[in-house]
Amino acid sequence: MKRFDRLDLLPEGQDMVAGIDMTGGFYRLFQNSAPFPGCVFLLCLRGSCRVKIHLTCYDLKEGSLAIIFPGVFFQIQEQSKDCRFIFVGFSKKLIEGAKLFSYTVEYTPYIFERPVIEMKKDVYELFRDSIRLLIRRQKIKEEMNGMQISLIYTQLLLSLGGVYKKRGEEEDSPRYNRNQEIVKELVRIIVQYYKTERNVSFYAEKLHLSPQHLSTTVKKVTGKTLTDILSSFIIRDAQAKLRSTDMTVQEIAYSLNFSDISFFGKYFKRYTGMSPKQYRNM
Repeated sequence: MKRFDRLDLLPEGQDMVAGIDMTGGFYRLFQNSAPFPGCVFLLCLRGSCRVKIHLTCYDLKEGSLAIIFPGVFFQIQEQSKDCRFIFVGFSKKLIEGAKLFSYTVEYTPYIFERPVIEMKKDVYELFRDSIRLLIRRQKIKEEMNGMQISLIYTQLLLSLGGVYKKRGEEEDSPRYNRNQEIVKELVRIIVQYYKTERNVSFYAEKLHLSPQHLSTTVKKVTGKTLTDILSSFIIRDAQAKLRSTDMTVQEIAYSLNFSDISFFGKYFKRYTGMSPKQYRNM
Protein backbone atom coordinates (compact mmCIF):
# COMPACT_ATOMS: atom_id res chain seq x y z
CA MET A 1 0.00 0.00 0.00
CA LYS A 2 1.06 3.57 -0.56
CA ARG A 3 3.15 5.19 2.16
CA PHE A 4 3.08 8.89 2.93
CA ASP A 5 6.23 10.51 4.30
CA ARG A 6 4.47 13.82 4.48
CA LEU A 7 0.92 14.95 3.89
CA ASP A 8 0.36 17.98 1.68
CA LEU A 9 -2.81 19.72 0.69
CA LEU A 10 -4.52 18.17 -2.30
CA PRO A 11 -2.80 19.09 -5.57
CA GLU A 12 -4.59 21.56 -7.82
CA GLY A 13 -7.54 19.91 -9.54
CA GLN A 14 -7.46 16.78 -7.35
CA ASP A 15 -10.47 16.15 -5.11
CA MET A 16 -9.40 12.99 -3.28
CA VAL A 17 -6.30 11.40 -1.80
CA ALA A 18 -5.94 8.09 0.05
CA GLY A 19 -2.97 6.54 1.78
CA ILE A 20 -1.26 5.17 4.87
CA ASP A 21 0.66 7.33 7.33
CA MET A 22 3.58 5.06 8.22
CA THR A 23 6.07 7.68 9.40
CA GLY A 24 4.12 10.06 11.63
CA GLY A 25 3.24 12.57 8.92
CA PHE A 26 -0.07 13.49 10.50
CA TYR A 27 1.56 13.92 13.89
CA ARG A 28 4.20 16.30 12.53
CA LEU A 29 1.65 18.37 10.65
CA PHE A 30 -0.90 18.60 13.44
CA GLN A 31 1.14 18.91 16.63
CA ASN A 32 -0.33 22.39 16.85
CA SER A 33 -4.06 22.98 16.63
CA ALA A 34 -5.05 24.24 13.19
CA PRO A 35 -8.21 24.36 11.06
CA PHE A 36 -8.37 21.30 8.83
CA PRO A 37 -8.07 22.21 5.11
CA GLY A 38 -10.42 19.53 3.77
CA CYS A 39 -12.41 16.55 5.03
CA VAL A 40 -10.63 13.40 6.17
CA PHE A 41 -11.67 9.96 7.38
CA LEU A 42 -8.81 8.86 9.64
CA LEU A 43 -8.85 5.19 10.68
CA CYS A 44 -6.41 3.91 13.32
CA LEU A 45 -4.89 0.56 12.31
CA ARG A 46 -2.77 0.01 15.40
CA GLY A 47 -1.15 1.80 18.30
CA SER A 48 -2.85 4.75 19.96
CA CYS A 49 -2.94 8.52 20.05
CA ARG A 50 -4.75 11.40 21.68
CA VAL A 51 -6.35 14.01 19.43
CA LYS A 52 -8.12 17.27 20.10
CA ILE A 53 -11.04 18.19 17.86
CA HIS A 54 -12.16 21.73 18.59
CA LEU A 55 -12.10 21.80 22.41
CA THR A 56 -12.62 18.09 23.11
CA CYS A 57 -9.92 15.42 23.52
CA TYR A 58 -10.38 11.87 22.23
CA ASP A 59 -8.28 8.72 22.57
CA LEU A 60 -7.85 6.72 19.36
CA LYS A 61 -6.81 3.08 19.17
CA GLU A 62 -7.15 0.24 16.67
CA GLY A 63 -10.63 0.45 15.17
CA SER A 64 -11.17 4.13 16.03
CA LEU A 65 -12.37 6.36 13.21
CA ALA A 66 -12.08 10.15 13.31
CA ILE A 67 -13.96 12.35 10.85
CA ILE A 68 -12.70 15.91 10.53
CA PHE A 69 -14.61 18.43 8.43
CA PRO A 70 -13.16 21.58 6.80
CA GLY A 71 -12.42 24.39 9.23
CA VAL A 72 -12.59 22.16 12.31
CA PHE A 73 -9.59 22.71 14.60
CA PHE A 74 -7.57 19.52 14.83
CA GLN A 75 -4.50 18.57 16.84
CA ILE A 76 -2.64 15.33 17.60
CA GLN A 77 -1.39 15.78 21.16
CA GLU A 78 0.26 12.40 21.73
CA GLN A 79 1.00 9.39 19.56
CA SER A 80 2.56 5.99 20.30
CA LYS A 81 5.55 4.94 18.20
CA ASP A 82 3.61 2.08 16.64
CA CYS A 83 0.58 4.21 15.73
CA ARG A 84 -0.53 3.76 12.12
CA PHE A 85 -3.35 5.43 10.21
CA ILE A 86 -5.09 4.71 6.96
CA PHE A 87 -7.00 7.64 5.54
CA VAL A 88 -8.97 9.12 2.70
CA GLY A 89 -9.29 12.87 2.28
CA PHE A 90 -11.56 15.02 0.13
CA SER A 91 -11.26 18.62 -1.00
CA LYS A 92 -13.36 21.31 0.62
CA LYS A 93 -14.69 22.25 -2.81
CA LEU A 94 -15.99 18.72 -3.45
CA ILE A 95 -17.91 18.36 -0.20
CA GLU A 96 -19.48 21.78 -0.58
CA GLY A 97 -21.29 20.52 -3.66
CA ALA A 98 -25.02 21.23 -3.46
CA LYS A 99 -26.11 17.65 -4.13
CA LEU A 100 -23.69 16.22 -1.57
CA PHE A 101 -24.88 18.69 1.01
CA SER A 102 -28.53 17.75 0.49
CA TYR A 103 -27.74 14.01 0.62
CA THR A 104 -25.61 14.11 3.75
CA VAL A 105 -27.00 16.96 5.87
CA GLU A 106 -29.22 14.50 7.77
CA TYR A 107 -26.14 12.78 9.20
CA THR A 108 -23.95 15.75 10.05
CA PRO A 109 -25.48 16.27 13.52
CA TYR A 110 -24.42 12.75 14.54
CA ILE A 111 -20.87 13.26 13.31
CA PHE A 112 -20.40 16.78 14.64
CA GLU A 113 -21.67 15.54 17.99
CA ARG A 114 -19.20 12.65 18.03
CA PRO A 115 -16.35 13.02 15.50
CA VAL A 116 -14.60 9.90 16.84
CA ILE A 117 -16.30 6.52 16.93
CA GLU A 118 -15.12 3.06 17.99
CA MET A 119 -16.00 0.56 15.28
CA LYS A 120 -16.98 -3.05 15.76
CA LYS A 121 -14.60 -5.53 14.13
CA ASP A 122 -16.72 -6.27 11.05
CA VAL A 123 -17.47 -2.60 10.37
CA TYR A 124 -13.84 -1.62 10.97
CA GLU A 125 -12.63 -4.24 8.48
CA LEU A 126 -15.17 -3.06 5.91
CA PHE A 127 -14.03 0.57 6.12
CA ARG A 128 -10.36 -0.43 6.19
CA ASP A 129 -10.77 -2.54 3.05
CA SER A 130 -12.76 0.22 1.33
CA ILE A 131 -9.93 2.70 1.87
CA ARG A 132 -7.34 0.10 0.81
CA LEU A 133 -9.24 -0.30 -2.46
CA LEU A 134 -9.11 3.46 -3.01
CA ILE A 135 -5.36 3.39 -2.38
CA ARG A 136 -4.93 0.64 -4.99
CA ARG A 137 -7.01 2.57 -7.51
CA GLN A 138 -4.88 5.62 -6.87
CA LYS A 139 -1.65 3.60 -7.15
CA ILE A 140 -2.49 2.36 -10.64
CA LYS A 141 -3.40 5.95 -11.53
CA GLU A 142 -6.99 5.09 -12.31
CA GLU A 143 -8.68 8.28 -13.38
CA MET A 144 -11.78 9.11 -11.37
CA ASN A 145 -13.97 12.00 -12.38
CA GLY A 146 -15.72 14.38 -10.02
CA MET A 147 -18.94 12.40 -10.07
CA GLN A 148 -17.19 9.15 -9.09
CA ILE A 149 -15.35 10.86 -6.22
CA SER A 150 -18.57 12.52 -5.07
CA LEU A 151 -20.23 9.11 -4.95
CA ILE A 152 -17.33 7.65 -2.94
CA TYR A 153 -17.61 10.46 -0.38
CA THR A 154 -21.39 10.15 -0.22
CA GLN A 155 -21.24 6.36 0.24
CA LEU A 156 -18.72 6.70 3.08
CA LEU A 157 -20.76 9.34 4.86
CA LEU A 158 -24.09 7.57 4.39
CA SER A 159 -22.60 4.30 5.65
CA LEU A 160 -21.20 6.12 8.65
CA GLY A 161 -24.54 7.79 9.24
CA GLY A 162 -26.10 4.37 9.54
CA VAL A 163 -23.39 3.26 11.97
CA TYR A 164 -23.89 6.37 14.10
CA LYS A 165 -27.66 6.02 14.19
CA LYS A 166 -27.48 2.34 15.09
CA ARG A 167 -24.88 3.04 17.79
CA GLY A 168 -27.09 5.77 19.22
CA GLU A 169 -30.04 3.38 19.40
CA GLU A 170 -27.94 0.69 21.11
CA GLU A 171 -26.39 2.94 23.73
CA ASP A 172 -28.11 4.05 26.87
CA SER A 173 -29.29 7.63 26.65
CA PRO A 174 -28.22 8.49 30.24
CA ARG A 175 -24.62 8.88 29.02
CA TYR A 176 -25.74 12.37 27.95
CA ASN A 177 -26.82 14.98 30.47
CA ARG A 178 -29.92 17.06 29.98
CA ASN A 179 -28.11 19.99 28.37
CA GLN A 180 -26.40 17.73 25.84
CA GLU A 181 -29.72 16.10 24.98
CA ILE A 182 -31.19 19.55 24.34
CA VAL A 183 -28.39 20.46 21.93
CA LYS A 184 -28.65 17.10 20.13
CA GLU A 185 -32.35 17.62 19.55
CA LEU A 186 -31.80 21.25 18.60
CA VAL A 187 -29.38 20.35 15.80
CA ARG A 188 -31.85 17.82 14.39
CA ILE A 189 -34.53 20.51 14.33
CA ILE A 190 -32.14 23.00 12.72
CA VAL A 191 -31.48 20.51 9.89
CA GLN A 192 -35.21 20.56 9.15
CA TYR A 193 -35.87 24.28 9.45
CA TYR A 194 -32.68 26.32 8.95
CA LYS A 195 -33.75 27.47 5.48
CA THR A 196 -36.89 29.14 6.76
CA GLU A 197 -36.50 29.78 10.50
CA ARG A 198 -33.75 31.91 12.08
CA ASN A 199 -35.53 33.11 15.20
CA VAL A 200 -34.33 31.71 18.53
CA SER A 201 -37.89 31.75 19.85
CA PHE A 202 -38.99 29.31 17.11
CA TYR A 203 -36.47 26.69 18.20
CA ALA A 204 -37.14 27.37 21.87
CA GLU A 205 -40.84 26.73 21.30
CA LYS A 206 -40.09 23.48 19.47
CA LEU A 207 -38.08 22.33 22.48
CA HIS A 208 -40.58 23.67 25.02
CA LEU A 209 -37.96 25.96 26.54
CA SER A 210 -37.62 29.69 27.04
CA PRO A 211 -35.37 31.47 24.51
CA GLN A 212 -33.03 32.51 27.32
CA HIS A 213 -32.73 28.96 28.66
CA LEU A 214 -32.04 27.57 25.19
CA SER A 215 -29.44 30.24 24.37
CA THR A 216 -27.63 29.71 27.67
CA THR A 217 -27.65 25.93 27.24
CA VAL A 218 -26.30 26.05 23.69
CA LYS A 219 -23.49 28.41 24.69
CA LYS A 220 -22.58 26.26 27.69
CA VAL A 221 -22.45 22.98 25.74
CA THR A 222 -20.96 24.12 22.41
CA GLY A 223 -19.18 27.39 23.17
CA LYS A 224 -21.19 28.89 20.30
CA THR A 225 -24.38 30.90 20.10
CA LEU A 226 -27.50 29.48 18.48
CA THR A 227 -27.12 32.15 15.81
CA ASP A 228 -23.59 30.86 15.07
CA ILE A 229 -24.89 27.32 14.61
CA LEU A 230 -27.75 28.42 12.37
CA SER A 231 -25.41 30.57 10.31
CA SER A 232 -23.00 27.68 9.72
CA PHE A 233 -25.79 25.66 8.08
CA ILE A 234 -27.03 28.62 6.02
CA ILE A 235 -23.57 29.64 4.82
CA ARG A 236 -22.56 26.08 3.92
CA ASP A 237 -25.76 25.63 1.92
CA ALA A 238 -25.14 28.94 0.12
CA GLN A 239 -21.53 27.98 -0.63
CA ALA A 240 -22.66 24.65 -2.04
CA LYS A 241 -25.14 26.31 -4.38
CA LEU A 242 -22.64 28.97 -5.47
CA ARG A 243 -19.99 26.39 -6.32
CA SER A 244 -22.10 23.62 -7.82
CA THR A 245 -25.19 25.10 -9.45
CA ASP A 246 -26.09 27.69 -12.08
CA MET A 247 -28.55 29.39 -9.74
CA THR A 248 -28.23 33.17 -9.67
CA VAL A 249 -27.26 34.86 -6.42
CA GLN A 250 -30.82 36.13 -6.20
CA GLU A 251 -32.25 32.63 -6.61
CA ILE A 252 -29.92 31.32 -3.91
CA ALA A 253 -30.95 34.15 -1.61
CA TYR A 254 -34.63 33.33 -2.12
CA SER A 255 -34.03 29.59 -1.63
CA LEU A 256 -32.63 30.38 1.82
CA ASN A 257 -35.52 32.69 2.67
CA PHE A 258 -33.71 36.00 2.23
CA SER A 259 -36.21 38.50 0.87
CA ASP A 260 -33.50 40.97 -0.12
CA ILE A 261 -30.43 40.08 -2.21
CA SER A 262 -28.53 42.96 -0.61
CA PHE A 263 -29.15 41.59 2.88
CA PHE A 264 -28.07 38.12 1.73
CA GLY A 265 -24.85 39.57 0.32
CA LYS A 266 -24.04 41.37 3.58
CA TYR A 267 -24.92 38.26 5.61
CA PHE A 268 -22.69 36.06 3.45
CA LYS A 269 -19.78 38.52 3.59
CA ARG A 270 -20.05 38.82 7.38
CA TYR A 271 -19.30 35.10 7.77
CA THR A 272 -16.96 34.48 4.83
CA GLY A 273 -15.18 37.78 4.31
CA MET A 274 -16.24 37.98 0.65
CA SER A 275 -19.30 38.58 -1.47
CA PRO A 276 -21.27 35.68 -3.00
CA LYS A 277 -19.93 36.60 -6.47
CA GLN A 278 -16.35 36.69 -5.22
CA TYR A 279 -16.79 33.28 -3.63
CA ARG A 280 -18.28 31.84 -6.83
CA ASN A 281 -15.36 33.14 -8.90
CA MET A 282 -12.60 31.82 -6.62
